[in-house]
Amino acid sequence: MATAGPTGAAVTVILPHHDCAAYLGAAVASVLAQDRPDLRLTVVDDCSPDEKWVPELRPYAGDPRLTVLRTSRNVGHLRIKNKVLESVDTPYVAFQDSDDISLPGRLRHQLAALEKDRADLVGCAYSCIDEAGRTTGRRRMPRNGNLWMRLGRTTVLLHPSSVVRRSVLETLGGFDGTVRLGADTDFHLRAARLYRLRSVRKVLYRYRIWPKSLTQAPDTGFGSAQRRAYTEAMTAQEERRRRARTREELLPLLIAPPNDIDFTLTRVELG
Repeated sequence: MATAGPTGAAVTVILPHHDCAAYLGAAVASVLAQDRPDLRLTVVDDCSPDEKWVPELRPYAGDPRLTVLRTSRNVGHLRIKNKVLESVDTPYVAFQDSDDISLPGRLRHQLAALEKDRADLVGCAYSCIDEAGRTTGRRRMPRNGNLWMRLGRTTVLLHPSSVVRRSVLETLGGFDGTVRLGADTDFHLRAARLYRLRSVRKVLYRYRIWPKSLTQAPDTGFGSAQRRAYTEAMTAQEERRRRARTREELLPLLIAPPNDIDFTLTRVELG
């Protein structure tokens, strides 16, 4: 059983969103319906262009587990996560995308795997869905992510479906705070050098693939110039880590650059 932090919760779920009113309510509902009552959910609006998303959260306004924040400028989900992590005091941190759905039991199964397997970062199998929520495929991630990374595979976890020990994020400095995309893979590469990466084989997450998602939009999706440039930089940094001859040489290469954009988070009242 996870040990609760000072807030009385065991896990904080971080859910950033930008202009995603169509799916946000369902994403939030899927987290709050988890059968781990000892959770906290922090939703952060990344300076959306309008307030259409606010009514989607009003049905949950009375839930004490929910905190809603807004950024002072648009900064991207990675910088948001780093900023939120500064005030997280639960032993575990989970992630959730605003257009996806956590299936019942997701957190229970993943927290159990973290504790039973002495893992540090746990993902899960997931189904792919389209804009209308229709299932289009299913993917099981390798049970032992470290082994598969040693064999040359770089993608061993779906980032938004993962749960991680807060201490891991603190040691590694969170995510690369200089970019908007791609740094979830970079985090997994860095984490695998020191920690145990595992996945639950059960499908616990529904991952939406649609034209406006970060991985599909022309400017940010797979194959875009932004993503190619970051992949090249990430690959070069990973090669530097491989060449490190001692732990003292390796450790500085595992620490993420801090956020390069200054911004604030303010609370949003839903009532």
